[in-house]
Amino acid sequence: MTHAVITILIALALLLLLNIIILVILIWCKKSKPIQKKNTDYLIVYASQSGNAENLARQTALQLQNIGSSVDVFNIQNIKVEHLKQAQKTLWIVSTYGEGDAPDTARQFIKEVMSQSIDLSHQHYAVLALGDRYYHYFCQFGQNLNQWLQRQNAQAYFDLVCVDQLKADDLSIWKKQLEKITQKTLIPLKDQRWIDFKIKQRDLLNEGSQGHPIYRIRLDYSEAIAWESGDILEVHCANATNRIHAFLSEHQQMISDANIESLKYKNLRQAQQSVRENHQYFSDWTMQLEDLNPRDYSIASIPKQGYLELVVRQEISKYGLGLSSGWLTQGLKLGEIIKARIRTNASFHLSKNNQPIILIGNGSGIAGLLSHLQQRVEWGYTQNWLIFGERQQQFDYLYAEQIQLWQTQGVLADVDYAFSRDQSVNQLNHKRYVQDCLIEKSEQLKQWIARGATIYVCGSLKGMAQGVDQALIQILGIDKVSELMDQNRYLRDVY
Repeated sequence: MTHAVITILIALALLLLLNIIILVILIWCKKSKPIQKKNTDYLIVYASQSGNAENLARQTALQLQNIGSSVDVFNIQNIKVEHLKQAQKTLWIVSTYGEGDAPDTARQFIKEVMSQSIDLSHQHYAVLALGDRYYHYFCQFGQNLNQWLQRQNAQAYFDLVCVDQLKADDLSIWKKQLEKITQKTLIPLKDQRWIDFKIKQRDLLNEGSQGHPIYRIRLDYSEAIAWESGDILEVHCANATNRIHAFLSEHQQMISDANIESLKYKNLRQAQQSVRENHQYFSDWTMQLEDLNPRDYSIASIPKQGYLELVVRQEISKYGLGLSSGWLTQGLKLGEIIKARIRTNASFHLSKNNQPIILIGNGSGIAGLLSHLQQRVEWGYTQNWLIFGERQQQFDYLYAEQIQLWQTQGVLADVDYAFSRDQSVNQLNHKRYVQDCLIEKSEQLKQWIARGATIYVCGSLKGMAQGVDQALIQILGIDKVSELMDQNRYLRDVY
């Protein structure tokens, strides 16, 4: 090789190296570039666990756009410090679930943003907090966020608005306060309308179980509706006819169609704490009773199956059967109509790719896992691992035939069960749960995660979901679990 050729090769190598350096600098500059300022009137940020906060955020955005305001809507997991430094007017719509827990999508925001001190003295804000007064730490994340904003010297438009189970009276406060700051009337948005569903089939799945009965309920529908696996059915809870008859008889009222219809959606249990004043008309008294709140159920089927399927466990309290679960599993007859509507639950949707998925759940949480498996079968994807927990294999082996068929067909690459009441005395009464399956197969879990697997968890928050979270942190480390959440590869539908 001549000296001239060597010189040329060295020159080319140096030129290539220079180009690589320039490319790296350009990429770094692009990533480091400040978020472009926009002349947007309002920044709306939502933190949603099951879709309610997101729905309200988008409704609020539409209301503001209808009066001429420009709006940006962000999922809290995408909010950075720069967004807050630039925003002049910010509306937060955030949910709390369980015992004061922030939505999963807010974990990174809490860690990376709320851990800092930021000068937000230029910013006006308002917080709409969603929660359930049944829990001790009602709207806790909304309260924590509000206090943090105050410490950053942000200026509140009005006091924190807390909403109990999406009650209309609570939500109306939010609307009225927004009308004050905009000095314009916001047009009420129509709720998604209720659709008629017919009770087609109802089967007890765990006869003889030590636990509460679990039913499979199949619903027929005549309208063209669509949903994705992972979505939720909001059921317009109603009182069973025999319960209304008993209530009317107890209060010496005529059992008529008009009286039955007027009480169909009223919270009759509230009447036990409500005093009827002397000479007060019965109709005036019952009119003051609150309406029953809708109940959420994970959908266990996909549209191609031709029906909508739910998995409902009966809840039992000091009042008897749960209002909704008792009504759906016992109060209604086959062929009767219920009103319900689909709610998108984007934070639990599948991605349409052939990457592996790990499905973890217990009890009625099998519903959300089944819909995902049905969809994966439809797409022809077979890298599926199911880990499921219940009490006893003899009585609580839910959907055994379907799961065994999928195993035979190669749809399920692996299945693990944890039947907690099937442990022998020799095992010192140690109960085995789904998190134990994860620890036992920790190496397989690491391999699946390395191959790009997404984890889906559906079922009980207490015990199961918390135990799974701890097991994942033990096996993968907290940084890796946080990374999976950031990448939408650790998704939960828990309650």
